[in-house]
Amino acid sequence: MVEIVTESALIDEILGPHQKGLGTGYLGYRNHCFRMLNVGRYLVPDEPHRDDRFAIMAAFHDLPFFLDGDLDYLGGASDWARDHLVGMGREEWEPEMRAMIHNHHKVRPYTGPSAPMVEAMRKADWIDVTFTKVRFGIARSFIAELRATFPLNEAYKGVAMPMIARYAFSHVSRPLPMMRW
Repeated sequence: MVEIVTESALIDEILGPHQKGLGTGYLGYRNHCFRMLNVGRYLVPDEPHRDDRFAIMAAFHDLPFFLDGDLDYLGGASDWARDHLVGMGREEWEPEMRAMIHNHHKVRPYTGPSAPMVEAMRKADWIDVTFTKVRFGIARSFIAELRATFPLNEAYKGVAMPMIARYAFSHVSRPLPMMRW
């Protein structure tokens, strides 16, 4: 069993300046990021900087949406992640980061470059979006422990669901622009 990581300086460093902007959804979004990080760790064998790459992706993947309510946010999230990587001196991670962010809502499996990392984050997000109805073969016990450690915050759902509905109803020709087939 993979040990659940309960601290990430990178996630907290990235989310900290946005805590006020995230408002009541902050804790829920932070917990979502930690669940994604841990599912990624479960799915991808340890390799250099794996956890840092997952933490950065998790922190940025939906951040613009939660700050401004625009569902056409994948490009913005990728750009913010790129800027963060440049600041870290890790520009070489940018193509993989962009692939992880742009494909985390993909319905079918991703098979392109960096597939193990991209697929891990795609699966991690789908597990949360489906409230663990989809688990991709991950042990129920691991998912249960992860949910107990980082519970789903009702404020997070209370922020996300109305924002998604408002956007979809006001953009009927393209209600969910972040989805990929």
